[in-house]
Amino acid sequence: MAHYSGRGMPVTMVCATRGEVGEISEGSAATPETLGQYREQELRDAMEVLGVSDVRFLEYRDSGMYGTPENADPRAFVNAPADTVVESLVRIIRERQPEVIVTWDESGGYGHPDHIATYHHATAACGAAADAARYANAGDAWSTPRLYYVALPMKEFAAIMEEMREVGSDTPNVLEDDERMASLPRVEPNCIVDVLPYFERKLEAMLTHKTQISDMDPFMRLPVETQRRFFGREFFYRAHPLLNDGATIDDLFAQ
Repeated sequence: MAHYSGRGMPVTMVCATRGEVGEISEGSAATPETLGQYREQELRDAMEVLGVSDVRFLEYRDSGMYGTPENADPRAFVNAPADTVVESLVRIIRERQPEVIVTWDESGGYGHPDHIATYHHATAACGAAADAARYANAGDAWSTPRLYYVALPMKEFAAIMEEMREVGSDTPNVLEDDERMASLPRVEPNCIVDVLPYFERKLEAMLTHKTQISDMDPFMRLPVETQRRFFGREFFYRAHPLLNDGATIDDLFAQ
């Protein structure tokens, strides 16, 4: 986001929930009752670091991790009617008329139900926004030229976790030990963007999320060169239009 906003391109961040049932990092002043407020401000602070001023929330409640009681809350994002969510996203797409939409892939990164729901709803909204017959009262139709999914580089992630264990971290090997994590559907990156010039700003933005991470986090304690190698690139899969098999690009706006 800093990479493109720094080039004068408008960026809009849309967040479905405020993460109000998540865990709270040690040392944070947030409580379960105030966590949503804290996390909203943390996201806004992170976006300010990255140069993004258009931040929007869909006003749904965090659904919690898979298999938790929060999944059953009627306010939870996973329980929202798909048509209602898609229409709200279509309105934003038609208003902003983006050249690129980036969202989660089907795995939701690590299987978070809200991330997976976001994948489904954002993908559906991208198509629906282009159809003038759908949601006729949600603005003029707009066909977004490119749709991307975040594609976590699992092999590199596994290598980083191994390095963390080598320096004394008790990080579990979740990629092998967690059966659900290992079974998640994933896409292989075909677009890798060099964001190394924004490395310091990226870490600064990450550390604004104080309820989730601190400078004592294992990732933050890795050698700087390891951090630069891992955080200096962003990985995506272009879902539309599809690339030829084996083709790779290095820019979200590539033809």
